[in-house]
Amino acid sequence: MTYQFKNIFCMTIFLLLTACGGGSGDEASGGSVPIATRGVITQLGSIWVTGCRYVAAPGGTYKSDDDDSASFDDYEVGQLVSIRGRRNDDGVSCVADEVEYEAEIEGTADVGKINGIKVVQTPKTNNTAPGAPDPLNNGDRYEVSGIWIDDFTIEATFIKEDDDGGTGDIIDEIKGDVQVVNTASSFDVKNITFNMAGGAPHGVSVGNLVEVHFSLCTGTAPAIICTASEVELEDDIFDQAEGMEVEIEGAVDLDTTGCPAETDFKVDGVCIDSSSKPAQWMDGLTEFADLVQGGRVEAEGHMVNSSPVDYLRADKVKGRGNRVRISSVAGNVLTGPCTFTLIEGNISVTVLDCTNAFEGDTDSNGPLDINNLAGEEVEVRGVRTNVPGEMMANRIKADGLSGGGDRHEIRAEVDEDGTNTGINSLTVMGITSVANSSTELEVGDVVIAPGGSTTDADIDAFLGEVDADTNASNGPRDVVEMGFDITTGNGTTTAYTADEWEIEEEDD
Repeated sequence: MTYQFKNIFCMTIFLLLTACGGGSGDEASGGSVPIATRGVITQLGSIWVTGCRYVAAPGGTYKSDDDDSASFDDYEVGQLVSIRGRRNDDGVSCVADEVEYEAEIEGTADVGKINGIKVVQTPKTNNTAPGAPDPLNNGDRYEVSGIWIDDFTIEATFIKEDDDGGTGDIIDEIKGDVQVVNTASSFDVKNITFNMAGGAPHGVSVGNLVEVHFSLCTGTAPAIICTASEVELEDDIFDQAEGMEVEIEGAVDLDTTGCPAETDFKVDGVCIDSSSKPAQWMDGLTEFADLVQGGRVEAEGHMVNSSPVDYLRADKVKGRGNRVRISSVAGNVLTGPCTFTLIEGNISVTVLDCTNAFEGDTDSNGPLDINNLAGEEVEVRGVRTNVPGEMMANRIKADGLSGGGDRHEIRAEVDEDGTNTGINSLTVMGITSVANSSTELEVGDVVIAPGGSTTDADIDAFLGEVDADTNASNGPRDVVEMGFDITTGNGTTTAYTADEWEIEEEDD
């Protein structure tokens, strides 16, 4: 295989898809494998979810918010949707019999939060609200779709102004599984306690997927209590998916409370068994130990009937989303807000869970935590935000650096327009490195230049393979790993010298 393979492969797929048509009004009656999917829309024409292009089925049912007669034209990039349909034998074209979209939260913005829930925007957030890309305007109402990193943090993939009730609308909404039934008129969703207005019965059970309409909240996270005016049971597509192929995209939850004994983690509330088959780990994940609380993944497999709940027996688990991994030295530590920096102060890090995010031991100060973090060599994983050079971390692990501590690494999606063949540079998370004759170049598992004799032609060819498309909503830019010598520059005004560049190609 050569570096031209990727372009040839992509052109072949493009031609095949083009031959099948591409308008939003496409309809098809084919599809041989029943499938249930929950994931983020990454492209339109018709809609692309978890790598499959879904077209409408004649007589299909399509819902968007409270519109039960929606069409494919009503869906937008970034919306988290649930789909029942069928997959064709080619594996990349599907037919949607049912599609449903509901916002995860609706409410009034207050210092980047809605009802105490932090809204994290990233370069991939499709924010259609005019004039408020990030942060949201205080006092304005929004609908947010996205991936729950934890009960009080959502990675926003789609945001728009809340237009449900018009002027004077004060009813907020949240969607999620019932965690606890406190009394006949009280229950918990996302660790928020909801008491029914007037003590009315709620009629829900633990595990039910619900949409709660509420107002009059008191307290702050994680102790919020709200008055619910209405609770609606939602259709959970996985309740009727036994034996079907299932694909689900969401955040990892390593707490399997309430799951069958066979399972080892959850995604979007669904219990996952990754060890029975065992699952194939892909797209940046090599084993179960690579999973991080709140990290974004896609799990594929089949639903298994069990007690107390059904679970997904996974065939594949793939890394997804705005995932970031940085190996560097921690500096500028602030214990109060639980923040620090990496790459000589160029990357700002906010820890999402300061109590549980740290792993491993320091060389001389015992178990790693925020109090002894300064100066430690660490591997940090998390989500990049919409602010250049900023990330939210969900794992900080003590991990020695190579090259005598001088070789630092960043693995993340390449920056928009982050390649420059004129100066042989690559920019990731705002950090720039320059390749030379010693730089090793890889595309996937294929070494196209081993280092030591790398030519300008090799470097140009590599940069030509990197997808740094300016129109990020049309699909993900390439995830790259960039290793560099920290002593050769500062990454911003003076680029670092690259030891290695690698494009991490996604698996099928």
